[in-house]
Amino acid sequence: MVLTIIKINKLRRRMTIDLSQLHLDWGSSRYKGKVYRSYSLARPLWVDGKNKKETVIKLGKLSDTQVMQWRNLLKAIKNPECFLTSFEDICVEKHYAYLDTAIANAIWDEWGLDVVFQNDGKRLVSIATVARILTINRCIDPAAKSKTPEWFRQTALPWMLDINPSEINPSRIFRELSVIESHKDSICNYLFKQLNRFDSTSMKSLFYDLSSTSFEGTKCKLMKWGHCKGGYENHIVLALIVNQNGLPFYWEVLPGCTADSTTINWLLDSLKNKFDFKEFKHITFVFDRGMVSDDNLSLLEADGIKYISAMDKNQIENITEIDFTTFPDLDPKEIDKQLDKLPEFKKINENTYSREIKVDGKRRYILCFNPQLFKDQQKARQQAVANFRTFVTNLNLELLGAKKSRQRKPTYAKFKKRLEKIKLSGFVDVTLSIKHVDRQESGHKHKIRTYQATVVVDDTKMHLAGKRDGFWLLVTNHSEKEDDEFKLKTEEAITPYREKEIIEQAFKNIKSFVMIEPVFVWTVYHVKAHYTVCVLTYLINRTLTMRLHENKGDISKEIVTHQKLFKESSKCMLDYIEVKNIQQKKFNLTKATAKQKELLQRVGLPGLINRKIVDKANKNLIYAE
Repeated sequence: MVLTIIKINKLRRRMTIDLSQLHLDWGSSRYKGKVYRSYSLARPLWVDGKNKKETVIKLGKLSDTQVMQWRNLLKAIKNPECFLTSFEDICVEKHYAYLDTAIANAIWDEWGLDVVFQNDGKRLVSIATVARILTINRCIDPAAKSKTPEWFRQTALPWMLDINPSEINPSRIFRELSVIESHKDSICNYLFKQLNRFDSTSMKSLFYDLSSTSFEGTKCKLMKWGHCKGGYENHIVLALIVNQNGLPFYWEVLPGCTADSTTINWLLDSLKNKFDFKEFKHITFVFDRGMVSDDNLSLLEADGIKYISAMDKNQIENITEIDFTTFPDLDPKEIDKQLDKLPEFKKINENTYSREIKVDGKRRYILCFNPQLFKDQQKARQQAVANFRTFVTNLNLELLGAKKSRQRKPTYAKFKKRLEKIKLSGFVDVTLSIKHVDRQESGHKHKIRTYQATVVVDDTKMHLAGKRDGFWLLVTNHSEKEDDEFKLKTEEAITPYREKEIIEQAFKNIKSFVMIEPVFVWTVYHVKAHYTVCVLTYLINRTLTMRLHENKGDISKEIVTHQKLFKESSKCMLDYIEVKNIQQKKFNLTKATAKQKELLQRVGLPGLINRKIVDKANKNLIYAE
């Protein structure tokens, strides 16, 4: 204990006083109608079983400032952690990211992900810890694998995980990527069981889809150059399955240019080899129309797997045997009033009208109409025509500026190619008229032949092209009946397909915030490990976003996404403070705001603001050096 000794000459005697045993005392007196306080330093005594006090030093009248100074002095003397300093001597040397990393770290623990990496042998740093660090990095500040150690040193994770920062280096990161990927099947099985245990109802429908991501370099065997959603580029395909809450449990990295329709057979084999396949007999798979083919549906039916999807638009008339030209002429401006004219359609909700078509073998077909989709498709067609007119105007200007004569056939081909690309050639065309333009070359005037195009729209064909706008055809093998009624009601069959955007949002999140691309590693196992880390990151992000939506706040109600949560919580840091006049360095936390505390309550992590991390950091100051 720090003891401060004051020597005072009192009554010409020298006294040694231990201030740590004293407290500030006061008494009042009245003089000429005024009340005065007189202060002294007193020592507590125990006399005859009673608490007494002994005045040691009389201080007399003190100002409010002097009273505060004496109290602070006595407090500092009694507490070994207290000391006297000034603002000029206090300096914050470094900040270490704490609260945002602590939130991601806590969700990793809640999912219990360490358990799937148990059999990793004897290592200085466990595989679970490396996977955890890589995942938290992509949650907070996605960086290249080689940059992750540098990021790690700037966070409070060394103290949270009790790891010397020097033990996390690029060599260890790259060396363990392949080992992380070797645990992927265990991770998938573990997540499947956990999701069933936490919320089995969310596993009644599973959403399956694929998405491509761009790839840097040319060495990886998985990378292929070809057409994907981003155009023609080097890419890899990610296959993903999520539950009704958008939480993932299975994924695979496939070679670029893998067609959606070719993956159903692969998916069934994967589920049989890596899971207890009987579990999937009670689950409905929901997937996009791009995967629908007669062979794929037959494969699912043969294995007893339930599915819900949609047929391609050009198949609607053949399957339904409905002549859509006999339907009433629907007008985007009057559609809300015309809906009751749709024959045999039943209103499901504001955006869906349905009509049971037929059961063919095990397949049940339901025709659906979406008035908003109808408006959007009609508007998109009109806009496409307007855009083409702009294209024609610009190309006409270019043709007028031609320096040499143009030929009719290649000129017409330019317009036709554009029409085919934007899918308007069925009802839009152009007529070409010859235009002679004067040109001057080497001082001589001469005429060249060029062309001008005029847009021709066949209104009748354009109207027929939009006859199926707003319609889509659902297909499912939930065709069993009971008492002449389908066991799975019409609206219950339609809802999962309408909710398939949950997986589209998953891909959007992975690409936008997890920053899955571009991919800079190139060996097959490293690439696959990169995707595994990204999906685990999405698992944490999605968990937090769900909680923010479920638990509304008062002062933080505008924060409903994980990225905004991390941004707000990043302001609470672990601060490394130097006190120059006593030559000491210590850690403390940035004071948490009321908004940060409410956010922690909303995501179920109120205990993250405490002294534990500060105490750990102060015991291991070497990590900060």
